[in-house]
Amino acid sequence: MNLGEKIRYFRRVKNLSQQELAAGICSIPYLSKIENGVTEPSEEIQQHLAERLEIRLDTINEDEILRNYVDLFYSLYQLNYQSADEKFKALAASHTQSVDEEILHKIFKCIYLMQAKDEIQPVQVLLKEVSYIDSVINGEKAYYYFIAKGLLSFYSNSLEEALHYFFTAEKQLEENRFQEWEHAYLFYMIGLTANNLHKNIVALEYTKQALDIFEKNYFFKRSANCRIIIAIIHLRIKNFDESTKQLLLAETIANSFNEEPLKGMIYHNLGSVATHKGENDKAIKLFSQSLKAKEQVPLAGKIMTIYALIKEFHKTNCPQEGLNLIEIWLEQVQADPIHREYELHFLYHKQLFTFGEHNEQIIQFMVNELIPYFQQRNEWMHLANYYPIIGKYFESNQKYKQASMYYSYAFESMRNMHEMGVTYL
Repeated sequence: MNLGEKIRYFRRVKNLSQQELAAGICSIPYLSKIENGVTEPSEEIQQHLAERLEIRLDTINEDEILRNYVDLFYSLYQLNYQSADEKFKALAASHTQSVDEEILHKIFKCIYLMQAKDEIQPVQVLLKEVSYIDSVINGEKAYYYFIAKGLLSFYSNSLEEALHYFFTAEKQLEENRFQEWEHAYLFYMIGLTANNLHKNIVALEYTKQALDIFEKNYFFKRSANCRIIIAIIHLRIKNFDESTKQLLLAETIANSFNEEPLKGMIYHNLGSVATHKGENDKAIKLFSQSLKAKEQVPLAGKIMTIYALIKEFHKTNCPQEGLNLIEIWLEQVQADPIHREYELHFLYHKQLFTFGEHNEQIIQFMVNELIPYFQQRNEWMHLANYYPIIGKYFESNQKYKQASMYYSYAFESMRNMHEMGVTYL
């Protein structure tokens, strides 16, 4: 960033108008020329502007400071959160009001809060403050900026947006020199995001690249995470043997390190293999085992397992067990708007367990609340599952025009999934 960009950035961060910043220092047109890089102010004007903004405009050794922040990220990459805590506190204590360092601090604070503290809301504010640098940021700083933007979108469940930011970060890998582990981390996040979007080919390509680097560097915990993603992809194409093989390899690592949350992920996906094979009792046992292993994991990390169990109780005609599970978790799910998707799934099943299938009350809930939410978010996979249920209800009540409309919507949703590269069998 040049001097003018730094002044404009901090003026906006401090929520000052050009008139407020310029008052008693220079004219507004002159400040505008400074901010746009048309003119270079005198040392005296620079000093006055810096004092009003409460910052330092002098140049710092950004490379040295960046190395310290990258070292913080390396601890996060290694899943060593105690070390990350110590490094972040040290950086926060020593950090000054230099423009360049302030931007670095905010970027890495965002990554730290999301990775080590599972905090999203403060990150939204911080990244909004830094968003003014979108057009001028480059190099290593840009890589980590777009990593932070991608992580925020990922944890906010805006997956297409997350994938866009991760691919933008990948361009920095191509244009600058980065360490191998920085490549591996980004490849893993692209693979994970693409997997959650059911973009199997992209997910498999990037996850395998990440796995190769992790295994070469004996980073077994991350290797296990990669194998879980690969297992999910094979599960989607009904290659159950390969899926199970990958999960059992991951389980060996989890047992070696006694990693309960990792075991929870593995048991969840072994449960998914069981349910796809029609082994519902085995699936219930594995999902329950997963939930127990995830006891200390935040709700976001176990909500899929809870939902999987609810669906299994429906398949095995155990409505009371399903209602009991919903009763335990629904209030926590409703407490955070980020879980709105699962709140709707839970409420649908609550009515399903209470009133049975093809009940008018359920259909009204789907038409008025559930369907509009997923339509607004273009969640084609969920819509493809729910539309036929409504269509079947209208068909059974001899309302063939409405039934035909919802069946048509279901077909359109599947077509949209195909166009987006979503593979879901």
